[in-house]
Amino acid sequence: MKNGLFMLLLLLNSVGFSQNAFSTVVKDSLTNEYLSGVKAKVKGYTLGAVSDNNGKISISNVPNGKQTIVLTCIGYQPLELPIDFSSDVALPWMYMQPSTSETEQVVVIGTRSNRSISKIPTRVEVLTEEIDEAATMDPSKIAHLLTHSTGIQVQQTSATSNTANVRIQGLDGRYTQILKDGFPLYGGFSGSLSIMQIPPLDLRQIEYIKGGASTLYGGGAISGLINIISKEPTSDETILHLNGSHIGAMDINMFTGRKYEKIGFTLLAQRNTHQVFDADSDGFSDLPELIKYNFNPKIVFYISDKNQLSIGGTFTSETRQGGDLKVLKDEPATASNFYKEKNEVSRMTTQTKFEHKVSENQTLTVRNSFNFFERNLLIRPTFLQGDYRFAGNQVSSFSEVSYTKKKNKNVFITGLNFYTDDFKETPLQSLVLRNEQFQTVGAFANYVFDIGQKISIESGLRSDYVFNQKIHILPRISALFKWTNKLTTRMGGGLGYRNASIFNQEAELLGYQNVLPMNRNTTEAEQSYGGNADIGYRLNITEKIWVNINQMFFYTHLRNPLVLQSNGSNFEFANANGFTTSFGGETFFKMGFFDFVFFAGYTYTNATNHFNGTQSLLTLTPRHSLKGDLLYALPNKWRIGVDYELKSSQTLTNGFVTPTFWTYGAVVERYYKSFTFFGNLENIFNYRQTNIASLISGPNNTPQFTEVWAPLDGIVFNFGLKIKLKNG
Repeated sequence: MKNGLFMLLLLLNSVGFSQNAFSTVVKDSLTNEYLSGVKAKVKGYTLGAVSDNNGKISISNVPNGKQTIVLTCIGYQPLELPIDFSSDVALPWMYMQPSTSETEQVVVIGTRSNRSISKIPTRVEVLTEEIDEAATMDPSKIAHLLTHSTGIQVQQTSATSNTANVRIQGLDGRYTQILKDGFPLYGGFSGSLSIMQIPPLDLRQIEYIKGGASTLYGGGAISGLINIISKEPTSDETILHLNGSHIGAMDINMFTGRKYEKIGFTLLAQRNTHQVFDADSDGFSDLPELIKYNFNPKIVFYISDKNQLSIGGTFTSETRQGGDLKVLKDEPATASNFYKEKNEVSRMTTQTKFEHKVSENQTLTVRNSFNFFERNLLIRPTFLQGDYRFAGNQVSSFSEVSYTKKKNKNVFITGLNFYTDDFKETPLQSLVLRNEQFQTVGAFANYVFDIGQKISIESGLRSDYVFNQKIHILPRISALFKWTNKLTTRMGGGLGYRNASIFNQEAELLGYQNVLPMNRNTTEAEQSYGGNADIGYRLNITEKIWVNINQMFFYTHLRNPLVLQSNGSNFEFANANGFTTSFGGETFFKMGFFDFVFFAGYTYTNATNHFNGTQSLLTLTPRHSLKGDLLYALPNKWRIGVDYELKSSQTLTNGFVTPTFWTYGAVVERYYKSFTFFGNLENIFNYRQTNIASLISGPNNTPQFTEVWAPLDGIVFNFGLKIKLKNG
């Protein structure tokens, strides 16, 4: 027994003396900066440590013999160190190379250079993981997704039919250009319902470029652009999404994607319905009656290593109507109950893209899209007048050929494109048809290059000729300064323009009744210049704790803004005698703490009109906005989140100043194998605009001209089920 005890003590003593310590300091090989958050492990063992703010790593109890120390860090190439341990090992420095692989990073598509978000000089904000959460909250449209982004305001344009547009940095929604996969499909007449018809379920990311961005895709992007990017058939999956709400929504959505050796496809099919809903029991709808169908197919042909062809389409049919509840129930109109607004919409788009790799570093791309849009708008503004209809068809196309050459890290892109937009009003009640036609040919060049290791420049120039109007020369430049691996600065600016058109929010409120055609002899295109600058800091405290902070400042000056003026009994758009400016800042803070992520975004906006020597605030523009959320995510088990938003006072057209208000929401998802059960609660404390003021406004005592500055629907609870399957 004593001999056994002696042998055990001897064994423990030998093991103790066979344990060693490893220590080093880790740096970035390019910037020589200390790297925090580097994870070090002894291969084959559970031994490990994480570097501190000074890059120091220490691992104790490393066994004798040949061991391999593995160093890993997000954004850097893994490093393996084979070491023969017979005593403590202390290495003064270890250098890690930044990752050259783009596959694990978010790649920006909208700037055309296809660089990762960390390497692009243009300031781009990208949403990826948020898309799945937004689909839980509202699978029928992306409006809910956009409204939770800093500096973005989804502005409801009709209190009856719930139409909306997107305002960036305080400017009206007509100055935001919306693209899908780089194709401009949602302008002019077809833009008024765009974000209400685009579903999120087949999207993989959304990109925001704020400020003048017309250099990239042509006119329309005075305040910025939003590029909505659909999924590619890179993974084999099928998703069935069922959703309902206590106020009458019912959504059935299905997405599937599959890739074979030479072909791949994706398909989204959905049916969205909503019963008419009156939250305040005033006899008028706060949410319209809705029935919508979407069918989005895409097929990709992997012809060879050098050639790829993709063909996609969008087919949408929608009917939405709101107004007096008695009229919506098909009761006869009376002098007290008559108001109605009805939209019947059909949309068909096609997108074709062919890529040919001329060589390893050179690519030729040909793209084409068509947009066929038909809308029939019926409004009954007064009992005596009866129904007023405005209807028309829009056919637009976009064709482009571009050439890309990459050399080292530099990217040069040049190309030509041709854009057509042809709207024809259906002859109904108008004495003069409001037809509009634009044909624009554009040439562009964009060059992204690095100056050393710490400076990247992106310069661009576009020349657009709008037939029978004028030439627009649009330069643009951006710069990225990488002071350290944690601290960066971006700054840039450019010019923008938008063709004069009657398709603006002011005309929407009138239902285009008595709005005269655009007088091309007396009106000019709206033009702008502006810029922004930001400073960003990201710190990985440990592998599980990180902080991301960004402060951005912006300025936009808009010349020749269109305003709606009365002309006898009619209305006419004309260039204002003056200008519009918008300036301010956005503060972004995001922190990860183990399984929690906290986000807060504050926006200060000072947007003013300077017309006829008088300064006035832009309507429906809160000077202060705060939004954010707290999310707890346990992979494959739970996702629980709460969100909040503050809007400060807004000035309405009649001079009324609205109160400041908060709204809150919560979402819960439970994962079980291939099933996800979810519940979502919006506007928890039931804050409604109609608690402050009536929805009914003059001149006809209807909601037609009521400006929407707060929620109308009140508290909303929706719930459902997602089934995600891998295709076998």
